[in-house]
Amino acid sequence: MDIKRFYPSVRRLIQIEAIILLLAAPFFAHAEITDDEATANCLKISEYSAEGGKYYKLKQYAKARAQYEQQAGWSESCQLDEDKVAMAYNNVALTYIHEGDYLKARAWLSILPNDKKSIYNLGKISGDIKNALEKQSSKPTGRYWQYAGAALWSSMTIKPQGKKYQVDFQGFYAGMMAMYYGPNLGEFSTVLAFDNGKAHYAMSGEDEGDCEYDFDLKKDVLTVNRTAGESCGFGHNVGADGTYHRVEL
Repeated sequence: MDIKRFYPSVRRLIQIEAIILLLAAPFFAHAEITDDEATANCLKISEYSAEGGKYYKLKQYAKARAQYEQQAGWSESCQLDEDKVAMAYNNVALTYIHEGDYLKARAWLSILPNDKKSIYNLGKISGDIKNALEKQSSKPTGRYWQYAGAALWSSMTIKPQGKKYQVDFQGFYAGMMAMYYGPNLGEFSTVLAFDNGKAHYAMSGEDEGDCEYDFDLKKDVLTVNRTAGESCGFGHNVGADGTYHRVEL
């Protein structure tokens, strides 16, 4: 999908989505974002990049990453060209690479995998990724990420609990206004039995929802399919289904 230059279009999109949000959620009062505010926020993207670069040179990678994540989120919100959005993703990935966290770096570089910078940086750490994955257990334990937008990742965290596993889901939906008002949220926590990488979860109770999910883990990729239900107890447009990649063993 082509991402167009932002100044005229982001104003129209912000105004339209602000109206939709106000109509859909009458119990929450959001101040309307003005054209000047929208433009000012988009102009700050270069500041986030520069500030991140300052910390990056000082080898303060966590601080650099916080700035680069702002660069990424606002680059999406302001609909910058795809190569500029990819540059922000690569900046975040490089901070993880310098910390030796190659699986999280891979996740960021895989958001726009056809970008030349992403291809180059993935190639540089391909051996490190392979070495990291060789250490993984055949058990499903670990943390898995799926990109949600606005520099946020929906996650599945799986930990041993006796002969079964505790599965904690934290999900996000980041619409156009997420950088202003935050994302929609959803979560669940359950204990499941995995058999050859497969498990099934059926929600129960009014608070939880009526959805059912099938889990299928193959190596470092966790696929979650919703097999039943519509009311999952999550925020608007938040879903647990999709493809997740392991970022922690």
